[in-house]
Amino acid sequence: MERTLLSFIWQHSRRDQIVLVLMTLILFPMLYLTLELPKRIINDAIGAPSDFVTLLGIDVAQTTLLIGLCFAFLGSVIVHGLLKMRVNTMKGVLAERLLRRFRFALIGRTLRFPRIYQQQTSEGELIAALTAEAEPLGGIMGDAIANPLLQAGQMLTILLFLFLQNIWFGLAAMAMIPLQAWLIPRLQKRINVLNRSRIRQVRTLAAEVGEITSGAATLRQHGGWTARLSGIAKRLGRLFDTRFDIYRKKFFMKFLNNLIGQITPFFFFLVGGLLVINGALTLGALVASLAAFKDLSSPWKELLTYYTDVQEVSQRYQMIIERFDPPDMLSNFLTETRDAPLADVTSASVALRGVVVQDDVGRPILNGADLEVAAGSWLCVVAPEEEERALLAQLLVRDVAPESGQVTLGDHDLAMIDQYAVSQLVGYAGANPYIFRGTVGDNVMMPLVAHTTGEQSPAEVIEAQRSGNVQLHSAAPAVSTDAIATARCHWQQLVTSIGAQKPLLMRALDQSLSGAHVAHLELQLTALRKPIHLRLTAAKLESGLQTFATNTYFDDFTLAENLLSGIKKKHDWIGAKTSQQLRRLLVDLGLIDIVIAQSLTLAQTLIEAFDADTAGTVLFRRLGIPSDMLPKLKKVIEKSAGTAPAVQRFRLPDELLLLSLQFNVPARVFDRAFSEPVKQAIVDARAKAAELAGPDLTVRYAPLDVNEWNDQLNVLENLIFGKLTPTSRQDLEQIREEVVQILIREIDDDVLFELIEKLPTGLRGANLSAQIAEHISLAQVVVKKPAVVVLDRAMASFPDPVRLASFALLREILPQATIVQLEPTLPESGLYDHQLELRQGRLVPVGMDTEEAPDSIETSDLNQKLAALRKAPLFRELSRAQLRLLAFSARWIDYAQGKIIFRKGDLPDGAYLIFSGTVELFDEDEAGTKTFSVTPPSGTLVGELGLIRNDPRRLTMQAQTDVTLLRIDAEDFLSILESDARTAFKLIQHLVSYIGAGK
Repeated sequence: MERTLLSFIWQHSRRDQIVLVLMTLILFPMLYLTLELPKRIINDAIGAPSDFVTLLGIDVAQTTLLIGLCFAFLGSVIVHGLLKMRVNTMKGVLAERLLRRFRFALIGRTLRFPRIYQQQTSEGELIAALTAEAEPLGGIMGDAIANPLLQAGQMLTILLFLFLQNIWFGLAAMAMIPLQAWLIPRLQKRINVLNRSRIRQVRTLAAEVGEITSGAATLRQHGGWTARLSGIAKRLGRLFDTRFDIYRKKFFMKFLNNLIGQITPFFFFLVGGLLVINGALTLGALVASLAAFKDLSSPWKELLTYYTDVQEVSQRYQMIIERFDPPDMLSNFLTETRDAPLADVTSASVALRGVVVQDDVGRPILNGADLEVAAGSWLCVVAPEEEERALLAQLLVRDVAPESGQVTLGDHDLAMIDQYAVSQLVGYAGANPYIFRGTVGDNVMMPLVAHTTGEQSPAEVIEAQRSGNVQLHSAAPAVSTDAIATARCHWQQLVTSIGAQKPLLMRALDQSLSGAHVAHLELQLTALRKPIHLRLTAAKLESGLQTFATNTYFDDFTLAENLLSGIKKKHDWIGAKTSQQLRRLLVDLGLIDIVIAQSLTLAQTLIEAFDADTAGTVLFRRLGIPSDMLPKLKKVIEKSAGTAPAVQRFRLPDELLLLSLQFNVPARVFDRAFSEPVKQAIVDARAKAAELAGPDLTVRYAPLDVNEWNDQLNVLENLIFGKLTPTSRQDLEQIREEVVQILIREIDDDVLFELIEKLPTGLRGANLSAQIAEHISLAQVVVKKPAVVVLDRAMASFPDPVRLASFALLREILPQATIVQLEPTLPESGLYDHQLELRQGRLVPVGMDTEEAPDSIETSDLNQKLAALRKAPLFRELSRAQLRLLAFSARWIDYAQGKIIFRKGDLPDGAYLIFSGTVELFDEDEAGTKTFSVTPPSGTLVGELGLIRNDPRRLTMQAQTDVTLLRIDAEDFLSILESDARTAFKLIQHLVSYIGAGK
C-alpha cells in the first residue's frame, strides 16, 4: 500500500480530485462578486449624486440600479452557496468512497497475512484499526486537495479585493498572517503533548479505580483505603495540574489569536477613516473592506485547523499501515487473472523439491523435504509432530511459502498459479475447520459461489441461479444449475454415508423458519402435527410437552400472549403504551382487579428473591426484567402495605408497572406463585378478548393456529404445536428422537435436506458440534470436486468405520483426484496406495530410523536432543517450541558399565531418557538378592512418576553397558506438565496404565 496518506489519496482519486479542483476554482469569481457588489450598491446606487446613473453609456434610474444590483448580489450569494454546497457534497462522497476503498484494501490484506503473524495478532486490535482508528481518515481524504485550495483561494480572492480597494488595506490584512502561521502551530503542538499526557493519566486512573472497586471489601477489612485514597488524591492532583496547563495554553493561544486578528481592524478603522475624511477613499470601499476582512479570518482558521488535522491523521495512517503490512506478505491475489489451461483439470501430480520452511525465529521445520505423488494416487503421510503436519498442509494449499525449493501441481509451479485457480484445484479438509456465520448450506456451498458480488449469501445466490437471476463477478464463471444439483447430490450422499442426517436434523429442530422462500417447507411440516401428536401419545411422552389448546393456559407464555392466543413478535420489553392498551382490554373484560392483585403478589415474590446485590446475576438477567424495576416495585409495595387487598387502589403509572410483569414474564418463572384462578380467568376470557382487542394490539402478536405455521416458534415447537416442559433429560431427548424419526419417514429426503441446509451455524460455528463442523469441511471438498485433496486429520472425531466410509465415498466421487492424507499415526486400515513419514523435516519411509534417513539434519547437539526426546511417547505431541526449550535444558550424562545411576530410597532429582546402551532397574531384599528386575528399551523415560509423587526412588538403576542418558531436571519436567495440557493428560493415561497393570 501507499506509504503516505496523500499518496494513497492521489493514487485512488486523482480524476475526482481534478474535477473537485475545477469546481472549487469556479467558486472564486462568485466569491469576488459577493464582495464587489455591496460596494457598488453603496457607492453607485445609494450614494449616487443624482436620480440617474450612467452605466455603460446608458442612463439608469437610481432606484432601478439599486434594485438590479441588490438582486445581482442575491443571485451571486445563492449561486456561490449552491456551488459551495455541491463542492462539499462531492468532498463528502469522495471521502466515503476512499474510506471504503481503504478499509477494503486492509481487509484484503488480512487474507494475505503470513500464518505466524495471523496467530500473533489480536483480532480486536485489527477490528479497532479498521473501524474506530480509520474513521477520522475519511474527513481528510475528501478535503486533502480541495479544502486547502478552497480556503487558500478564498483568502487570495479576499486579499485581491482588498488590494484593489487600497494597497494599504491589503498589506494590513496580510501583515499578521506570517506571525500566526509561525506561532499557532507551535502553541498547538504543546497542547497536543499535554493532551496525550492527560489521556495516559486518565487510563491509569481508570485502572486504579477499577482495582479499588473490585477490592473494596479487602480494603475495608484490612484498613488499606487510606493509602489507596492518598494515591488517588495525588493522581487526581497531577491530572488537575495537567488539565490546568492545557486550559492556560489553550486560552492563551485563543487570546493571542484573537488579539492578532483584531489588530488589523484597528488599523482599518484608523487609517481607513482618515482616508475617507480626506476624500482618498469612498465610504463604500471602507465598509466592503471591513466585511471582506471579516470573511478573511474564517478560511485562515480553516487552514490552520486543516494543517493540524493532517499532521494527526497522517500519523494515524502510518500506524494503521504498519499494522497491516507485516513482512513476508503472501502475493497479491485480489487482482488475479484466470488461468484457462487449469480450468478443467480433474487430476494433477503433486511434488515437493527441496522445500525448506522456517519458523518465526528462522529455525527449519521442513528442511529439504522432497515428495512425488502421482496423479490420481492416494498418499498417507504420518506426521507425529503437529507443527510439521500443519506446515505440510499449508504448503499444499499455499497458505505458507517455502524459503527455498518448489511445490508443483502437475507442470505448474504452485507459487505462480493465481489464487482463484488454487482455490478450485486444491481442496482442504481439516479437524478444526473455521465455520462462518450463516447456515450450513452457506458454508458447504461456499466453493461454488466464492466469487459472487457478495451482497447475497451462498444459499441465496444458488436460489437465484436456479431462477436465472443472479449477477456474478465479471471474471468468475457462472455456476450451472446442473453443477449445483450434482454438488447437492454428492453432499447428500456424504451425509448418508457418515450417518449425519439424524444429528443434523436434531440440530435443525431448534432453528426458526420464516419467509416466502420456505413456504413450501412450512406447509409440509405443518401437516405432520397430527401424526407427531399421535406418535408421542403412543410413546407416553405427552407429559414432556404442553400442547397449545384453547382451554389451556400456557405456562411458557406471558399473560398477554395467553389472553390474545398469540406470541409476541418483537422480543423486547413491553412498555407503558402497549401496557395501557392491554390494561384497557382487561378493564373491558372485568379482569383488572384480579390481575393487579396477582401482579402485586408476583412483585412481592421478586422483591423477596432479589435485592440490589443479586439484581446483576445471570439468573435475574435471564428473566429479562430491567434492573431499575426492582426499586420501583419496592416503592409500590411499600405504598400498599397495611391496606386490605379489596380496597387497594394504585395510580395509573403504578398499575402499569405492576401489570408489565405479567405482560413480559411467563408464569413458569413464578412457579406456583402464579395462581390457578387467574389462569382460568384468562382462558375463559380468550374468545371475548379476540372480539374486543383492536388491530393496534393484535398486530403485535402472531396468532396460534393449528393449521398455520408460526414464525415465532422454532421447528420443533411448530411440529409438536407446543412447548417442551421441564422434565427428565431422557424424556426430552426421546421426544426429539421420535420427531426426527417421523420426519425421516414422512418427508422426502430433498425436503429434509433443505431443512438441514438452512440450519444456522452461529458465530464461528457456535451452534454446531465438532463432528458437524468436520462434516462441513469434508463436504466443501466434495461439492468443489478439486484435482488435489489434502486431508489434514479430516473427520478425526468420527469412529474409524465412519471415517473409512466417508473416504470411500470421497474416492467414488473424485476417482481421478490426487489425495494426500495427513495423520499423526498410520491408520490400521485405509484406502491409501502409499505411505510416508514426516520426521525431522524430511519425508522418509514409515518405520525408518532417523539415522537411516538420507541427508539427516540431526547434526547439532540440540537436534540430537530433539531426536532423543521425540522417541518418548510422553513428549511426541509437544509443540516444537516447547520441545526445543526442554531439549535446551536437558543434559547428556554418560555412565560406565556397572555404575549405579540412582539407588532405591534416593530423593528424585530428575527423569532420565535412555539414549544408548542398556540399563537395569531392580529391587533387592536385605540379603542383596534381586527380587525384581527389568531392562527398559532405548527411548524409555525413567523416573517421571517419582517426580510427580515426590516420593523416594522405589528401584535402583544400574548401567549394564556403557550408557548415554538425557537427564531432565525435575523443575523443567514439571513446568512442561503445567504448561501443556495434552502432555499432562498423557501422563494421567500413563499412570492409569500402571494402576491397571498393578491390578
